[in-house]
Order: sequence, then C-alpha cells, then structure tokens
Amino acid sequence: MKKIILLCILIVPLLWAQEPEENVISVSVRQSAKAEDDFPELDIEMLLRRRIVKLAQEYLGVPYKYAGVDPDGFDCSGFVYFIFREAAGMDVSRSTTGIWNSGKKIALSQVRSGDVLVFTTVRAGASHTGIVLENNSQGVIFIHAASQGSKTGIIISNMNESYYKTRFMGARSYF
Repeated sequence: MKKIILLCILIVPLLWAQEPEENVISVSVRQSAKAEDDFPELDIEMLLRRRIVKLAQEYLGVPYKYAGVDPDGFDCSGFVYFIFREAAGMDVSRSTTGIWNSGKKIALSQVRSGDVLVFTTVRAGASHTGIVLENNSQGVIFIHAASQGSKTGIIISNMNESYYKTRFMGARSYF
C-alpha cells in the first residue's frame, strides 16, 4: 500500500503537467509472485527528461541577465538551475563550475535530452553550460543562455558550430 501511495504522490503531478496528447504513458507489467509487486513500472527518467526539455523551450527568447535565475532573465547556469528545479524538482548547482564538478560524466556521443553540456568560453575552466534538447544526425542540439554577440538570451545552438565545438569541456548527466 505504501508503494502505491508513493507512486501516486510522485506520478500524478507529472501526469497533470503533460499536454493532453502526451497523457498516454507506456507501461510494462512484470510478473511477480507477490501481489503487492504487480503494478506497472513507469519510466520516470524519460518523463523527467521530457519535462526538462519542454520547460526549457518555453523560455526561448528570454533575455540574458547576469546572475539571473528567473524568467525575467537568466545567465547560463541560472537557466540550468531553474529548469531542473522547476521541471524535475532536482537540485543542480547554481554555478557552472559546480555543474562541471557534479553529475555523472558522459561522452558527447552518449548525451540524451536533459543532459548538460559544459564549455570553457570567457576564462579557463568551466564558464558556460546548456541543456541537451536532442542528439540526432544533425548533431547535438542544446538550449542555453547566451551573452555575447548578436545571439543573446535563451537560444538553441548546435555542437557542430565551430564556436561550441572548440570550447566543449564535457557533458554531465543527473539521471
């Protein structure tokens, strides 16, 4: 009974946040001798990754703001911090260095939606970060708060762009 209550507390709010066409969730039932273990297993990780990507895209065009951590304006780590907290209830570091020093190190070829990229841009070491939207045949597409040049605010970029490819430090996963 405790397992069912816990599932309801964790899953129901996630389901309510989904778009109507996304309310269909794939489930699998495992066979068990115990009656209390006979309930669907939900892919919570995939659901959280989708929520992170969806919420991040809702902020496209929001202006860059140094030290910004809310929809009035974001810096790069403030954006990652806000999205993970709001979409998944996850505590990710507020600093790019903290992001670099946490999570699970993964290869760029293995990144998935909701993973985090770290770059060295304005100084040596970790100084920029963004959230992976997808990893497909066109490359790794990510969303981030840019602060330089004509592309500022929350934008989408591709790791194939020479600027990002040459400044990439590594990727982290919090799943």
